[in-house]
Amino acid sequence: MTDFPADLLNRPAAEATGLLARHQLDAAAAAGSRLTDRSDAEALHDFRVAVRRLRVTLRAYPTLRAGVSKKYRRRLRKLVRDTNAVRDAEAQIAWFLDHSAQFTPSQRAALGPLRSRLRARRRRARIHTHLKLQRRFAKLERKVRHALTDLPADSGAPFPRFRTIAAATLVRYAMDLRKRLESATVTSATDLHATRIAAKRLRYLLEPVEKDLAQGMRLLDRLKQLQNLFGALTDAHELQAELQRASQTDHETGVTAAMSLLEAEVAGLLTSVQEDWSRAGMEIEKEVAAAARQISPTARQPKPHRLPARRESRGAANWNPRQAPSAPPRP
Repeated sequence: MTDFPADLLNRPAAEATGLLARHQLDAAAAAGSRLTDRSDAEALHDFRVAVRRLRVTLRAYPTLRAGVSKKYRRRLRKLVRDTNAVRDAEAQIAWFLDHSAQFTPSQRAALGPLRSRLRARRRRARIHTHLKLQRRFAKLERKVRHALTDLPADSGAPFPRFRTIAAATLVRYAMDLRKRLESATVTSATDLHATRIAAKRLRYLLEPVEKDLAQGMRLLDRLKQLQNLFGALTDAHELQAELQRASQTDHETGVTAAMSLLEAEVAGLLTSVQEDWSRAGMEIEKEVAAAARQISPTARQPKPHRLPARRESRGAANWNPRQAPSAPPRP
């Protein structure tokens, strides 16, 4: 995580948010420069995270939304989407490695063709994607950086400080997460994925001000746990679709064993969603409201309003863990 200036909260809002965005753009550029290094196993992950942090920041604050066009923000989203094939293959390969001891030797042998296809898919996707990503991001980076350079400088007294804007933004995004947690159903892959994204966005917005919060690290850890839980369900959704396809060609012994193991894992994750997180939204919203008061004690709480619309979705409208759905792209 980037170390931001100690006086970040006291700076004018446009100056502070521009600073955040430039730091995140720098992080994305640094990670993007590593993409073609085949020995760097973390480059793709770091690039995806950095671009997502940048997108969340550009989306959350009015000055940045006005200064960086929707076209550029859509292109950033597409860059991340274009890495999904590599990332999904990596997650599925990791799942088989992590669960290898739970398969018999004959089952592992039967799963060999599927695992080989996943490795080949990852290799092809890396070759096809990484160099092209570098070139596309380099062009887009220059345009986004130029837009950030042209942001208005609001250093005078009438302009709000970042602490006021940050507090109101955190409360608004916490409210969105609470609503999604309350309405998410265990049969809706779309709701599960959207809730994960809401948790991730709130976490990214908290990170720059965490050091100014008494319980900042605890709150970030809780959001990360939520994000990881819902992320595991999203990955399971993708793997179920892959196993369903493999059942048409591969040895039934291995695929059936993998499906049974995955279904049991999904059932446990969904139980955790129901029992541990279905009522956590209100608690998180209260904790974020308390954090917002620490940041800006005199800030007025914002009236509820809808966040910028999300057009993307992931997964089928109703997810039956025993029925593999289609696999649309991850934002």
